[in-house]
Amino acid sequence: MVHGGQPPAPAVEKITPACRRACYAGQLREIRLRSVYCFSLIQFPVMNHSDLPSISIILTGHNEEYCIEDAIRSVFRQDYEGPLEIILSDDGSSDHTFVIMQEMAARYSGPHRVVLNRNETALGRGQHIRQIVELATHEWILRQDGDDCSFPWRCRVFARAVMEHPDAVAVASQMTQVYEEAGVPFKFPAFPAAPEGTLAVRLQTGPFSSGAHYGGSMMIRRSACQWGNSLPMTASFEDDLMAFYAWLQGNIYELPGTSLYYYRFAFKNICAINSAARFAGMKTARAFEKRERNVHLQLKKSKWTGLELCEDLLRSGNAVFRSREELLAEIEERKRIVEDIDHLLNWWDYPFRRRWELKGKGWMGMAHALPQSLYLFCMVSFFKLRKVKKCLCGG
Repeated sequence: MVHGGQPPAPAVEKITPACRRACYAGQLREIRLRSVYCFSLIQFPVMNHSDLPSISIILTGHNEEYCIEDAIRSVFRQDYEGPLEIILSDDGSSDHTFVIMQEMAARYSGPHRVVLNRNETALGRGQHIRQIVELATHEWILRQDGDDCSFPWRCRVFARAVMEHPDAVAVASQMTQVYEEAGVPFKFPAFPAAPEGTLAVRLQTGPFSSGAHYGGSMMIRRSACQWGNSLPMTASFEDDLMAFYAWLQGNIYELPGTSLYYYRFAFKNICAINSAARFAGMKTARAFEKRERNVHLQLKKSKWTGLELCEDLLRSGNAVFRSREELLAEIEERKRIVEDIDHLLNWWDYPFRRRWELKGKGWMGMAHALPQSLYLFCMVSFFKLRKVKKCLCGG
């Protein structure tokens, strides 16, 4: 909970100027703040510009000409007064994504440095991000996808949080989800009011995988992004691996009540499809079953990669920020998640009795226990009948 008024001073080890410099240099394993409280409060006084951390925004895009302008405009509008570079990188798009990047960069007259990059051949999300992190020159890495939109004060809030918590290797905010609708022109909502006064900051505790971590919602210290060959980046869920690697190296702080960007759920994204669209017909339903299976396979690969990395660290005895107990707890949490994913992947291979034991609640859970073809037929029929009913009854 957040304490009212001024919180009691946390009990911490004394940090000398030399320690603080080492902390900012990324040598975090020797310093661990021990706070009595899970929460602290950050305020927004006038900051000395020379003390502000340097930030590299890496905005990546691939075939996103339909949405890239909003994303670029949002990073160009950052009100941050510290050192900031903006890297716009296109991963081999076949549309006009990079042309738009070039045109907007040429028109930009703001105070920040803008860098353009284009890959002739697409590397894929994971390898593309790995490449652009190497191009970044500043202390902190702030990711943004080409279909999302940052609030103007995003860098400023993150900067204040890491200044208040110099042991942080990453800070994560909340995000506001915005959904597209098929056939409806999309527009981001107006920005909310800028934060004033104090914001709660919480140290992330427990196994890393027990919570949701989106790379786009985090600012990560660049020194925690030097993966080498120890972290193979999967095609999807690369944000999970980025955040996990940072967790291995130091403390992650969260802004539990503060959203700093709009996360766009595109209609083509399987996560954004509602049931009515998914079960519009048998062909569509089967296609989404196949796509969902691929998503689960990618997620399993990501979780298993992190699990193997923890096991390697335990076997090798290499020093990391996390204790043996924390690594063991993380391994168990990842095994549990992998087991749940295996249930989903093997669902239609289970006998009916097993599916019935594992089914969810309600009539949809009962339908999911049926054989796959019958389940899809029932779901498609239900949503077609519901559509007819809406037409006859006027909604």
